[in-house]
Amino acid sequence: MQIQNVKQSVYKLIYSRHINYILRNINWYLSGLLPEKIKIPPSGILKVKIANGRALQLYTNQTNYLTQLLFWQGHANFEYTSIFLKLIQKVSTFYDIGANIGYYSLLAAAQNKEVKVVGFEPASGPLHYFKKNVSVNNFSERIKTEPIALSQKEGELKFYERKSLKYHYLKHNLAGDGSAVGNDDASKDFNIRKVKTLTLDSYVKSSKENRIDLIKMDTEGTEHLILKSASYVLIEWQPIIICETLFNTTESDLEEILIVHGYEFYNHVDKGLEKVNKLSREQDNGVRNCFFVHPSKYHLIAEFVLN
Repeated sequence: MQIQNVKQSVYKLIYSRHINYILRNINWYLSGLLPEKIKIPPSGILKVKIANGRALQLYTNQTNYLTQLLFWQGHANFEYTSIFLKLIQKVSTFYDIGANIGYYSLLAAAQNKEVKVVGFEPASGPLHYFKKNVSVNNFSERIKTEPIALSQKEGELKFYERKSLKYHYLKHNLAGDGSAVGNDDASKDFNIRKVKTLTLDSYVKSSKENRIDLIKMDTEGTEHLILKSASYVLIEWQPIIICETLFNTTESDLEEILIVHGYEFYNHVDKGLEKVNKLSREQDNGVRNCFFVHPSKYHLIAEFVLN
């Protein structure tokens, strides 16, 4: 127990805001001399430079893998950021479903001063940081944060938020693997909360939305359930949907739903977007995100599609 307390005290020191800033930057400058595995994750505030002198401030802690990648690899190399920065300038309404600490919502507001952003994040830790990041970047009037779990039905559901088993003192775990899919038998590793659920269709209708151009989805395996109850949105607005697609999980379900609505599939690969005839794969090719695009919106992504 004493050793564990000492370890927690060391973690508190290393990841305190000002000490971490110094340590992670020393680590970055010496990275060529140190073993590859020694990469201190950021905690506190991370500044992310975008373009033309613009920059975002991101409150984070050491459990957030997203900000660890942003610090060590740069935002231009993170997922589909380079495409997103151009695409968001062509749209007027963006829904960020599974916003986590708000990275894509913040990018959208910073890059397009006219865009309307709605971010959905039911997990308490990421939501706490999402709200802080909206505030510190002065986007409170332009980004709406919703503590709602979109699903296939309205009501309440159990939401499983994984505890940090390494950093016992942390109130907020930002690992990003909170989900409506869980197991009560594993409750010792999770905080289980009840959260409000709505379908995407019901939310849009109650908000009297008159246009949706772009949706990003990353909800840890429930994306197909959300889209199953989104026929109104898919038919009425035909938004481009950027969706996490994990091998041998929900690909077939997503494919079945979207083909009915006339959507085409463009996998995000290193150099751009690559059109594929189906989402399901016989083996894992490393693709983690796909752009679902209705032909009526193809012109918005044409410049990114590989021949």
